[in-house]
Amino acid sequence: MSKEIEFISIYPKINVYKNVFNDVDSFLEKSKKLTSWDSWYTFGEMTALAEKVLEFDNFPTRNEFINSRDWEINENEFEKQIKKTLSIEVGEIFYDVTSHFLKMYPETSLPNYYKQSASINKYIKNGEGVSKNYFMNYHTDFVQAEKEVPGNKFGITTTFYLNDDYEDGEICFKINDEFISYKPKKGDVIVFPSRPPYYHGVKKAFGNDRYMIRSFWQYKYEGSKEWLDNQKKYGKDLWAQMEKERIKEEAFDNQIDSESVNRFMGKDNGKYLWNNVLVEGLMRIHIAMVHIN
Repeated sequence: MSKEIEFISIYPKINVYKNVFNDVDSFLEKSKKLTSWDSWYTFGEMTALAEKVLEFDNFPTRNEFINSRDWEINENEFEKQIKKTLSIEVGEIFYDVTSHFLKMYPETSLPNYYKQSASINKYIKNGEGVSKNYFMNYHTDFVQAEKEVPGNKFGITTTFYLNDDYEDGEICFKINDEFISYKPKKGDVIVFPSRPPYYHGVKKAFGNDRYMIRSFWQYKYEGSKEWLDNQKKYGKDLWAQMEKERIKEEAFDNQIDSESVNRFMGKDNGKYLWNNVLVEGLMRIHIAMVHIN
């Protein structure tokens, strides 16, 4: 069985998938009925869909992925049913777009595949952030300060956008010395690598809250030889404390100040600068056939 999937590539390895929700307005309304929202740093709220953790040695078939999913929810039945309904649709979309992305860019394949629960995230309108214009500084989801450390590493980032009835709120990329700014449309799903050089920041949204979903493919990493040798050299407890202090110190070293990028992008510098007019008016929407097995 196969189905069509629409997408545009706004940059190599940054795909925007279109028309993948059954009914994005209905999906958003169900999301707004949820009550289990927690604080999301200084700029919003979030709630996990409480899905079961999935682990695969290799990228799964669609049937393997769908049949492995379950829900670990200890909330009231009303909340549980909404989250289960949302999770089923998000999971199927997540699989289809990342499957297509990996086939299009096989060099982005991961050593293994690990998936934690997706979360619904809400940027609060006119909310706080890291600066005047941005909710988030430019960063990568892969934590570079922990690149040698054993554990789960972010590999492929997938973001779902549930509304576009707000001002600003673009996702902006800094890739080496090139810059891309894109205002997601309602129903868009963006997929890109979690590692450098795919730094991305988020501009503040005004007028209405900005709803999105985050979901990732991660992979399990055993740790570098040097890291493991140091653990043996210093002992687990001392090395853990040394690493904790180092990581805390380096936590923001790999972020890029958003306002400095914002000032640079405002100049006529000849770099990439995408907007909705360019994307919708000049880019051809690609239609691919995705095999469902």
